[in-house]
Amino acid sequence: MDVSGKHMSDNRTKPIVGFAEVDFNSEPFLTDFKKVYEGMHASGCPFAHSPRGDHYAVASHTEIMKILKQYDVWKAKFGPALNYLESPGVLVSVDPPEHTFEVRIVSASFSKEVFEGMVPEMEAFVNERIDSVFEKGETDLHELLSVSLPMFVIFRLLGIERYDEDGTDRFEWTRDGIVNSVGLMLVPPDEVAQMIESGNIEQVRMQNLVRTNELFVKQLAETKSKLASGEWQGGQNLVTRFLTTPGPDGTFLTEDKILGFMGFLLTAGSATTTIMLSNIIYRLLTEEGTFDRVMNDPALIPLAIEETLRLDAPVQGLFRTNDEEVELGSVHLEKDTKVMLLWAAGNLDPEVFENPMKFDLDRDLGKVRRHLAFGYGTHFCRGAPLARLEGEVFLRTVMQRFNNLRLNGEVVMEKRIPVLQGILKLPVAWDT
Repeated sequence: MDVSGKHMSDNRTKPIVGFAEVDFNSEPFLTDFKKVYEGMHASGCPFAHSPRGDHYAVASHTEIMKILKQYDVWKAKFGPALNYLESPGVLVSVDPPEHTFEVRIVSASFSKEVFEGMVPEMEAFVNERIDSVFEKGETDLHELLSVSLPMFVIFRLLGIERYDEDGTDRFEWTRDGIVNSVGLMLVPPDEVAQMIESGNIEQVRMQNLVRTNELFVKQLAETKSKLASGEWQGGQNLVTRFLTTPGPDGTFLTEDKILGFMGFLLTAGSATTTIMLSNIIYRLLTEEGTFDRVMNDPALIPLAIEETLRLDAPVQGLFRTNDEEVELGSVHLEKDTKVMLLWAAGNLDPEVFENPMKFDLDRDLGKVRRHLAFGYGTHFCRGAPLARLEGEVFLRTVMQRFNNLRLNGEVVMEKRIPVLQGILKLPVAWDT
């Protein structure tokens, strides 16, 4: 049961005349979601109801912004997924004043200076990965760089070593755990329970999720021990900063909160950036002339990143829950109704972006940055500067190192994680 006393099976939503009916987990949607969004915009009614999962969805940029500005009505406390959290999470799952407290601590630890100080390490890592395959003249760029660079960055920020004591690459099984957890965000809670009970969720992924949580517990314990002994003073990594940075009232994050942050940062900081990186390269290699144009004018790199984030937002959307009865379009919503704010659809709103389906490097950068790929307002993504920085390092280095980069086979789309949209395999070749 959720806190309102209603069982999850007691539906709060229903099909509405004029609302699109969209199963956000279905193969047709995952294959052609942009056409679905175009249809919602063209219909004049930018709302949808999901026949699978008890929720509504909003596609209009204006309507999404309106909801995000009503902080006193629309809450994050039940979490960004379809299920209702029974206990507070972190950042995207809490509201002010708790959110304000967390942001102040995170901001002190998640600063521009910290990010920019990592650029030489990022560049070295990308070059090392490219060196490992360069003479072959071909690779899966998604696996080589898009997956590994964000994982490298988050591991470094958290102070976690990449390899286990036995030499096993932690990137592989932690990534597997992320796919398992994020992949269930849009699945109705009763279906998730049935999947777990019947064993339909791959046991290896469940084990890797548990293994990742155990890694965080171990890292936290070791960090506390090193701080207590004086071996570390507090500035080594995000975990040491979390443990030693008080909030405005002098209190510190609890251990449960720190563990929550570690899991959230690994998931949000790697999975979404991974998708962004592959989407950028795919766009530039498929939109005629754009790769060479950006390579010959690196000043276009920020615009290429932002336009990709707009047209190919890594996250389809996240949920909010109304704290009181409200109207959504023509529909009266009872309290605690889940509504999905479709970032990806808002980014394609023709009322805001001219010719929104076109990848256009002549757009005004400031206007492009009205996109919702990082959310908006109180819960705007605190990792946005880091994601953009990773994108710049990635794109600049790829363009410098690969001569005549081109697609080299079938590009496979990622459909294991419905809440995200992106690429699973990106085969490329180059001249050696």
